[in-house]
Amino acid sequence: MPEGTVDREGELREILTNAIEVQLAAFKAGISFWKDWVEQTSRFVGTATDQLRAIREEDRDAKGMLLEIVDAGRASIRGMSELPRQAAFRFIEELDELESRKKGAAAASGGRSRGNRGPRGTKPESARRRRPKRTARVKS
Repeated sequence: MPEGTVDREGELREILTNAIEVQLAAFKAGISFWKDWVEQTSRFVGTATDQLRAIREEDRDAKGMLLEIVDAGRASIRGMSELPRQAAFRFIEELDELESRKKGAAAASGGRSRGNRGPRGTKPESARRRRPKRTARVKS
């Protein structure tokens, strides 16, 4: 098999592997988002159900209990508003972890990965440029 074909296969394998890893990181972040959303919602539903049951069954201060439900709702919404930011942070962490594992593997092999080499053993331009570390942006 000609040398160029082997290099292309290695490059294609690297591209597909990277695409799948990014997709898996996105799915993991999405799953954690929905898991946290269900937990937040379940807590609120449990609190609201208990409070409403108490209002109906007991002759207690309904106004105070309704205010507790409203406060629980606010806390739930506040927590839910943080979920997208947390999911984005998890996604970026996952990508950074993948990148550091690749750098560690490249260092362990002496940086001689065939898939990361261009024609005549030179690194392609994309491999020579150093990417800045990803960071999550958090609005205040």
